[in-house]
Amino acid sequence: MELTFGTSQIFTSERMKSKPKLARLFKSVFGYTNVGNYARFTIFKKLMKHIDLPQNAKILDLGAGYGEYSFSLAKALPKAKIHSLDVDKERIATLNEAIKASGTNNITTHCTYTEQLEEREFDFIFSIDVFEHITPKEMPFKAAYDRLKPGGYFMVKIPNKHQRTLLPERYFEEHHEWLEEEHVGQVYNLEDLWKRFIGEGFRVVHGSYSDGWFSRLGWEAAYLGKKAGLLGQILSLPFAKLCIKIDRLVHGNSWGNAIQVIGIKEPSCQP
Repeated sequence: MELTFGTSQIFTSERMKSKPKLARLFKSVFGYTNVGNYARFTIFKKLMKHIDLPQNAKILDLGAGYGEYSFSLAKALPKAKIHSLDVDKERIATLNEAIKASGTNNITTHCTYTEQLEEREFDFIFSIDVFEHITPKEMPFKAAYDRLKPGGYFMVKIPNKHQRTLLPERYFEEHHEWLEEEHVGQVYNLEDLWKRFIGEGFRVVHGSYSDGWFSRLGWEAAYLGKKAGLLGQILSLPFAKLCIKIDRLVHGNSWGNAIQVIGIKEPSCQP
């Protein structure tokens, strides 16, 4: 399965939609422009190697946002049925427009909570950097478990509760203020998240850290570049993405600013 990323950005970015020709030229030179999303996808792509999916898999993108992962899977698995769920009406509306504009025919959207989703029997449910926005009590582990078929996979990637930085904290005060308000669920280290999976009934098949020092350097460069304006964003983008690529090659599994766990719903032993 060959996963590509960012093909839907020209249909979801307001800036790119306003100047489509310039956007396509910019994308052809710089590629995907959101460094954070780019970094997440490089991890998602590695994690997918641990999951065995049929060509006609039924998949749920939990907290889909603008559907970058949904589009990637829809293209890689044209016979699969991708369900994209988000509680944000505006994002789902943008995603629906992108589905229509791109001619994608195997993505279905849902603007609801996981607990209210009627669809069942998924082969794979995943959530990438979403659960940190949800209190631990409200995290839909049980809802995901109930909607998986026996043998189905559940993947969660979130920021580690212990973060390491390179530059002084004062450079990121605005970001830290946003984190304190938004990341109410950033409470797990890898061991804790692993235990949560087991407590919810899953058998863990993979757990790892990601986003080491090089990835952090790339993120900090991109953050400061974006604060400097459009020119700063353009100049910092290639360096930031290079740092992320290096990180994916050299980073070990002893620590990381992000954590991810994959669990499987065991087949029932009952007759």
